[in-house]
Amino acid sequence: MPCYRCSNGKYKYGLRGNCQFDTLASCEAAERAIHARENQPKEIEMSTSKKPMKPGKYPKPGKI
Repeated sequence: MPCYRCSNGKYKYGLRGNCQFDTLASCEAAERAIHARENQPKEIEMSTSKKPMKPGKYPKPGKI
């Protein structure tokens, strides 16, 4: 999505964004950062997560 100029002279990213950027360059830098975050491989998130235990592996209540 492109950056748009608001009526107050600031810029926003996309049609629903907030008019928060003072310059077009800062809006475009934020746009690049957003797209870089979206394009990261999903393997990074999955490699740190632990797999849950299988249902039969939980200890029975009262048996410790």
